[in-house]
Amino acid sequence: MSRESVVRLPLYECNEHQFVENIRRLLESGEKFVVNRRITLHDDARYGPATLPDQEYSRYSSLCVRKSVNSTVYAKVPFVDSFHGGRMHDEQENLHAASSLLYPRMSIPYYRVEYSVNVWGGTYLFTFDALFNPQIAIEKKTGRRFGKEGALVHVLDYGQPEERVLAINLPKEVMVFDVKHMIRVIDHSSNF
Repeated sequence: MSRESVVRLPLYECNEHQFVENIRRLLESGEKFVVNRRITLHDDARYGPATLPDQEYSRYSSLCVRKSVNSTVYAKVPFVDSFHGGRMHDEQENLHAASSLLYPRMSIPYYRVEYSVNVWGGTYLFTFDALFNPQIAIEKKTGRRFGKEGALVHVLDYGQPEERVLAINLPKEVMVFDVKHMIRVIDHSSNF
């Protein structure tokens, strides 16, 4: 297939209000459509404790310390990050910074949630991120770093966001399909 024969369909990125309003208008028009939702897990260091607003950062305050938003975050106490394979962080270790840290040592996993509807050859798309919830506990760990008797240590794990965080307020008449892989299908049958 040559480059000239590739058909590019329009993609309209919307905010939540625009997306819901487009759905409402489609319902009023009587047009048939399907709303898809795709949820993918990401842990690419896009989010970390340095960039969190103060209200969200307070959930990490038993493990970390920072001066303000976008400032360097240091470990307040030694802890184990069990979500990232049991990675151990020492006290005063540089964990995350909004800039000048090429390889952040602490990242927050998140779901990328994508709602889409294909209508009249175009795709309306609304995308947002939902951060995982930190779960901090004190557990007894054994091993090379903790000695034969073991030691009590802080453990950071992450729980999945609640379903209500992954949903948007759509009209009652709309049914949402969760899909694993979205493949953009080009339907040429209407051209004949």
